[in-house]
Amino acid sequence: MPISAEATVQKPTPIPRELDNASDVQDRKNNMTDSCHSLERSTVQTENAQESQRWFHWHEPGTSKADKKLICKLDFFLLSYSCLCFFIKQLDGNNVSNAYVSGMKEELGLGPGNELSWMNTYFSIGAILGGPISNLALTVVRPRYLLPGVLFIWSLFVLFLYKCNHASQLYGLRFCIGFFESAAWPGIQYVLGCWYRKSELSRRSGLFVMSGVLGQMFSGYLQAALFKDMDGKAGLSAWRWLFIFDFILAIPVTIYGFIFYPDTPQNTTAFYLSEWERNRARERIDEEGRTPVGKLDFTVFKRVLLSWQFYTFSLAYAFWSLTCGSYVMQYFGIWLKSLKVYSVPQINNIPTSMGAINFTFMIGTGYVSDKLGRRGPVCFAVGCLLTFCYAIFTAWPESRGLKMAAFIITGCYGCYTPLLAGWVNASCGGDQQLRAFVLAFMVSLGSAVVIPFQQLQFPSGQAPTFTKTHGWVSGLCFVLALTLWTGFGIDVVERIFTRKRKERLPKESDVSVTMP
Repeated sequence: MPISAEATVQKPTPIPRELDNASDVQDRKNNMTDSCHSLERSTVQTENAQESQRWFHWHEPGTSKADKKLICKLDFFLLSYSCLCFFIKQLDGNNVSNAYVSGMKEELGLGPGNELSWMNTYFSIGAILGGPISNLALTVVRPRYLLPGVLFIWSLFVLFLYKCNHASQLYGLRFCIGFFESAAWPGIQYVLGCWYRKSELSRRSGLFVMSGVLGQMFSGYLQAALFKDMDGKAGLSAWRWLFIFDFILAIPVTIYGFIFYPDTPQNTTAFYLSEWERNRARERIDEEGRTPVGKLDFTVFKRVLLSWQFYTFSLAYAFWSLTCGSYVMQYFGIWLKSLKVYSVPQINNIPTSMGAINFTFMIGTGYVSDKLGRRGPVCFAVGCLLTFCYAIFTAWPESRGLKMAAFIITGCYGCYTPLLAGWVNASCGGDQQLRAFVLAFMVSLGSAVVIPFQQLQFPSGQAPTFTKTHGWVSGLCFVLALTLWTGFGIDVVERIFTRKRKERLPKESDVSVTMP
């Protein structure tokens, strides 16, 4: 019997209903899982986008919880000592100015020979010699030992100031203080650059330097309080008690540093960091291409002298120093005293308003530069404000209020130091000796050029108008140079050297691969 074509076609075996249901359930599970992953990725991306749009965020967008915990520990222990150390440094650096206007000048017969300027000069000579030596030593000596050690030594010399009865004694002690104190600023900036990413440096550097501003302010408040309550106690004038109290404040900071300072990621033994956190700290720097390279040998000279960073940032810091902005608080106090309308406590307290402006600009410029990823525009904006202030000093109008406002606003000058330090840390890559030397040398060069400049253009005997020496005019010229160089010049030099370095690299198309 013939078989029909239809009969030869096998019907598909029906899938059992339970298996069909199981397959549907699995498909639904897979779809739900994919949807959850997509939703999770979308949520993370949305959170990252929202965080990146915020101006005031403390961490980079997308930072994991584990990294945030690590950064939190660094912020607490590393930044706390850094801020305390710099607070003491600026307290000690400003105490001579406060003592000068609080009775030291009259008691020791100072003034006619520009003794205050010479105290600054001897301090600067010590800083010139000590800075590069100490910072290069940091690449081979544990910072936990070096930095608290020099803090204790310079504090001892500060203590000895209370025994001085002659200007020559002040000069010698100020030299020793400057020599050992010079390790603090570049050394701590170097260590900060070892731990933090490029996008985190400006804010942390600003917070660190801001503590020095508080030190300047506190020195004025402390001297004012001592003038009221301690003058004549134990047969000592109030300005002598200032140096004793400065030493007492330094002791607990020194002990804290020996115990809690974390050294660098490569050699840290900090008890509060886990093994994973130590490894992660090194990975964070490696991910930015800043793995420490090089060693302290004779190649350092070649690496430093052939680098663009060495010349560019040294010139920038020299311009900043030649504005004499760091001494404006001294001139502010001398001007207030010359008016003969303010009491000694007021003469000590009013200039601390410059610190409030400095405080604001430290925080603000750090956030803005990290957000923009550039420091040039921020430096240019601050430079324009400084130009306005120095133009008022140059004109020296009759209005007391206008001059008072100019002195106070000049406090914005301080934000240049963390901006330049963060710039150096970010641009030197992993060459730790280059980074350490540039940070220290630019400060030493700034101190070197300001020594003769201050004596010739800003002698304390000519303060506050400097009419004969034309000090404010020359200061205005260097403010303009600083504004243009940091606003545009550094970026131009970096682009030129980056382009030349890329041109020297072999192009991929020109490289021939020989197969075995």
